[in-house]
This record gives sequence, structure tokens and C-alpha cells, in this order.
Amino acid sequence: MDSNYEAFLQRLIQYRIQLNLTQERASQKLGITQSQLSKQELGKTIVPYKVLVKFRNMGWDVDYLFTGEKTGEKSKTLSEKINKAESENRQRLLKLAVWALETGLEKNGSPISTEVKCEMDILKSKAESPISHSILYEIRKIIGMPQLVMAERLGVNIKKYRALERDEAQPDAELLIEIFAMTGCKPSLFLASCDITSMIIDDLWSLLSAVQQKHILEIMDQAEEFLGA
Repeated sequence: MDSNYEAFLQRLIQYRIQLNLTQERASQKLGITQSQLSKQELGKTIVPYKVLVKFRNMGWDVDYLFTGEKTGEKSKTLSEKINKAESENRQRLLKLAVWALETGLEKNGSPISTEVKCEMDILKSKAESPISHSILYEIRKIIGMPQLVMAERLGVNIKKYRALERDEAQPDAELLIEIFAMTGCKPSLFLASCDITSMIIDDLWSLLSAVQQKHILEIMDQAEEFLGA
């Protein structure tokens, strides 16, 4: 068993125990049998996508399960401001938000992690074009890698990779670990049932100081006033 996947399973078991959930109770919540959950926790079968989504819907910190780094509650102040704007102005405000977030992160002075860079690049792409693509497609375009090479790097055949990129197939836990190791993009991006754009904005927003957030909201207010004039 791959060491990264083994670490994922250890965190999964400990997380369940910390929530005071027995295998029987957890399996009931997940809609699977106790035997299935037991096999997944022991690594006898790979944790499938549908179970990962249920973990997330149950409020579990799925990024922690994969990366070992805990994530906290995120403010939705900026994303809600954009979503509440008039529909014809949202894309313009999104572009402004991208610029403001990137500028704020650069001014922080801290090195930008691969995870943050991945989210920033995806957000830039969505700001430039509102056309919806799969996260895997967005990531591959950002890193500039052909489908065949991407498939080889992830250890899947090209037919399966193309199905994954078209959202006709979904990645299991083992594949998400490979994607994270290769790109630095958070596994939760692939599991989100909500708007990915808003999710990324909330993530990046949480990295800014209160002063930076205040200044950005003032800029957004001015922009809304200008667009509505």
C-alpha cells in the first residue's frame, strides 16, 4: 500500500474515532455496510468517490484526511457580495476580486504555496471565461500538460483519464492523492457540491488580514456603485 494512502486511512480512522462514531454508526450514515467500511479502512478496497462526497456532506474535513492539515470555518463575505450582485455585473466583479485577492496575497510577503497558486490560477481562468469546465480540465490547462502525459503521470489509461476530465467518471481516494501530490490542488475541489468559484474565493479570502479585507470590500463597494450608476 502506498505510504500516502496508508496515512490517509490512519487519519480517516482517527477522525471517525474522535467523532465518537463506531464503524457501525458511521457506515449507517454513509449508506454502506459495516463490512464495506471495514474493508475500506483496512485498505482492502479503495475509498470510492461517493463515500468521500458523503464525508464532506457530513461536515468532515476531507482536506485534512488527505493532507494532514486542518482547515477551519471560512468567511463568505466576498463570495456572497459577488453572488448577490446584478447578474450582468458578477463577471466584472469577479475579475476585480481576482486582482484584489492576488494583490493582497502578494503583499502578505509570505511565499505562495502550490495549493494557493492552484486555486488562484483556477479562479483567474473562471474570471476570464464563465464557461464551466471540470476541475481536472482546468488544472491540466494551467500546468500545460497534454492529456496523454497527464494520464501517464496519474497512472490511468487515456480512456479513463478522458472520462475523468469530462466528469463521466469520478476519482477515488487513491487517485485524488495522486492528483494532490502532482498539482497541489486541494482534494475538496473535486468533491464540492457547491459553486467552486465561491469556494476558492472563501479559501483565499481567509488568508488575508482584516485590514486587507476591509480595503477590498471598500473597493468592491465603489465598483458596484460605479457599475450601477
